Amino acid sequence: MSQGILRLVGVTISLFSLLVMPAVTASGQTNYTVLKSFSGILDGKIPICTLVYGNDGVFYGTTAGGGISNYGTVFKVNTDGSSAVVLKSFVGADGLSPQAGLTLSTDGTLFGTTCNGGISNLGTVFKLARDGNDFAVLHGFTGGADGENPSVALIEGRDGALYGTTKVGDYSTRGTIFKLNKDGTGYSILHSFTGSPDGQNPNGKLLEASDGSLYGVTAAGGFIVRCLGTVFSLQKDGSDYTTLYSFQTTGGGGIVPSAGLVEGSDGVLYGTTSGGGSGFGGTVFRLNKDGSGYGVMRNFSNAAVSVGGDAYAPWSELVEGTNGALYGTTQFGSKGAGAVYKLNKDGSGYTVLRSFSGAGGDGDSPWGALLLMANGVFYGTTAWGGGGIGCVFALSSMPLPPRVAALSASGGTNLVQCSATSGFQYDVQRSTDLSSWSVLATVASTNGGFNFSDSSPPQAAAFYRLLQH
Repeated sequence: MSQGILRLVGVTISLFSLLVMPAVTASGQTNYTVLKSFSGILDGKIPICTLVYGNDGVFYGTTAGGGISNYGTVFKVNTDGSSAVVLKSFVGADGLSPQAGLTLSTDGTLFGTTCNGGISNLGTVFKLARDGNDFAVLHGFTGGADGENPSVALIEGRDGALYGTTKVGDYSTRGTIFKLNKDGTGYSILHSFTGSPDGQNPNGKLLEASDGSLYGVTAAGGFIVRCLGTVFSLQKDGSDYTTLYSFQTTGGGGIVPSAGLVEGSDGVLYGTTSGGGSGFGGTVFRLNKDGSGYGVMRNFSNAAVSVGGDAYAPWSELVEGTNGALYGTTQFGSKGAGAVYKLNKDGSGYTVLRSFSGAGGDGDSPWGALLLMANGVFYGTTAWGGGGIGCVFALSSMPLPPRVAALSASGGTNLVQCSATSGFQYDVQRSTDLSSWSVLATVASTNGGFNFSDSSPPQAAAFYRLLQH
């Protein structure tokens, strides 16, 4: 049995929940819970980021819109969805529209990028303390040789420097790879893309692999005219740039990789393409770090929505679970609004763990990568839906503790917003003294949570709690 309690009287709130999640393997993830719904101006909207987790037990992320100027935010939220706080609202001169997650550096500082805004309205690199203080723009892109419009997350190299990409540059370049010290000094271009044979428009964040080299993908370009994307490697000083693989429009392979690479526990690179493949809906592929051994592990079908079958258009980096399987998200699914899937590294065991519908409080468009925690629970974001304009969600093998996420009163009715795992029933209970409780209704959670309207609340302060059946 688990419960969460909130008290409605003025703005005083008391909240607790009971249920300890045991450590489990990342399998059988079928229980979906919306932890945080974004409303827009006050708390941001359209989170398309991958969350990061701090040693303070808090998630950090960004929204592409919302905030005081509707230019995006940096936020933090507890792992149960409570205590969401906007740490930074962008106003334009300091950045606009962060379209990637944050990097939590070894010194505890948050680093990120905005796609627009800054001195030339072409994007920025910024830093921020985890309490929201010490914000600083480290670099404002000018659209010249330094590039423009960074839209993927930075990485911190083992040398302590930051590395990132821009999709385009000046008239002679088609994207860049850059390096920057954490104090804002030492900005340098490691590689400027030309289109052929090195590719163009780098997509997805960089990977520093176990061999110390940087690996990444481009969304276009390659060895020949009919190429739409590459896999590349280079050293952290910019030397030894190598095109490891070019994705071709012929031959049934994938095209247009839209997310970065991961290195599996077997030392192999794994990635996705958002298009191509035998089903024309994208692929999951593998490649050795020397460019050999390319293989398609999964072909997605873009006929998914019409036939109610496969998910398609994978859009984020993969995550390897403790069981050795790979987990990822797609832009579309059998219900039309994206999916979470599982795949073994040998290509077997493909399973759709969650199909988003975008309706009735469900999430829509999980564009960021999943974050796997030590307790076996996956956390992620959807750009839309989730009871608001995007959400933070959890996918678990066991139901998470229910929580009364918010209370409001209007016209003599108390609205109880509940965060609860889909597929389970919950008693909504009310008390005025915390000693005796009455059951107001039993509600089945279908989309990671639900709203309950108490149309006859008491005149005194009312407490509400959820009990899972």
